[in-house]
Amino acid sequence: MGVNPAFCRMFDKPEEELVNQPFHILYHANIQGEIYKEYRDDFFNSEIKAYLERRAILWNGRKVWFGYSNSTMKSSSNETLVLSIVRDISERKENELELTKSERQYRNLFDSTSDAMFVCYLNYGKTLSNFAEVNEKASQLLGYNSEELLRLNPLHVIFENKEDELLKFIDKLNSGQSYISNVSLSDKNNRIIPAEINSRLFDFNERPAILFISRDIEERRKFEEKIRQRTEQLRNLASRLQTVREEERKMIAREIHDELGQMLTVLKIQISLLANKVNSNEIIKAKFESVEKLIDNSIESVQKISSKLRPGLLDELGLIPAIEWQAQDFMEKTGIECECILPKDEINLDQEKSTALFRIFQESIINTARHANASRIVIQLKEANGSLTLEIKDNGKGITQSQVNDPKSLGLLGMKERAIIFGGSVEVRSSMNNGTTVRAIIPSEGSKE
Repeated sequence: MGVNPAFCRMFDKPEEELVNQPFHILYHANIQGEIYKEYRDDFFNSEIKAYLERRAILWNGRKVWFGYSNSTMKSSSNETLVLSIVRDISERKENELELTKSERQYRNLFDSTSDAMFVCYLNYGKTLSNFAEVNEKASQLLGYNSEELLRLNPLHVIFENKEDELLKFIDKLNSGQSYISNVSLSDKNNRIIPAEINSRLFDFNERPAILFISRDIEERRKFEEKIRQRTEQLRNLASRLQTVREEERKMIAREIHDELGQMLTVLKIQISLLANKVNSNEIIKAKFESVEKLIDNSIESVQKISSKLRPGLLDELGLIPAIEWQAQDFMEKTGIECECILPKDEINLDQEKSTALFRIFQESIINTARHANASRIVIQLKEANGSLTLEIKDNGKGITQSQVNDPKSLGLLGMKERAIIFGGSVEVRSSMNNGTTVRAIIPSEGSKE
């Protein structure tokens, strides 16, 4: 074997150890027999390969990849010689293997994801190529095999042949690099599948391309519809319970006021008549006066209990007088100043909505008394654009947003539910040491939604 200096440097051996030596001595002792057999088969039992690549362990344990360019020539004695040009291709080969590994990992990830994935090129002129890549989930979802899908265009599968929708989509994608939208996929049997598409621009094979990640939302829509129906049923139930509870309160308040109140009044009259007949006995007279005072206190308690259950003003005179009365009563009991900014004329509002706003108002001022440490409350009621807005603002210590959103805050939750039943809303705004504002908005026209 004849060698040049570069060959000696490549295999880390001096020329004198290589000349006239067999090629396999360059390899590790454990594989020399195997290498000798391979080269003998290649060079003597078959046609010499013009180029081949091999990975081997050299005599010093170094692992390398070599590329061999082979050719034959005749010596001066007419012997057939093999000229082999050897190149160390380890770096290139390792890169190729790493790339192959990455591609295999990419393909495994691409195919194993639970979402359908499509890739197509973005052509100049705002058109899309046929699909360049699809995963197994995409084939399962649309009923095509991968070869069939690769012959299809996104315009037909995703955009239902609507070129204007495709152009809008590309414009939005170009402006934001990614875009999420709801589309209707068309499968092999022309069945329409509602889906959510997450699209993103990226470079694929050094060309601009679009990755479509599609998620079948048919089941999600069915689930959302069930949730919507269940929520509506629960709100209808809550509305019915609210109505029943208010009717019961009204009935109990009326019974207490009319029956118990009248009985106590009659009892007081009877006691007074009886007392007039025993004026000569001071001890008995004092007892009668004590009983009359106790009856007066009982009548006052009955009136208070009746008013708490259901203010008579709300049914007899309407929302505005009821708010004024409740604010005055609250101010007397708590010492918290209440300023009412209310319409001069009574608002034409049905009983259920009046009750809802009044209960929201009651809950708000009670919360202020319990938690806010406030000295002043401003209550404002106004009507505009077919809606009533009730605003209760205090100058207390405020509450945090987490407290506002706390599911255990049943008072706030109850206020919101009362408004939602009628297609309205309740907003609570607060900051520490700057007070709290409760704003309830309820449509003043039409029936509840």
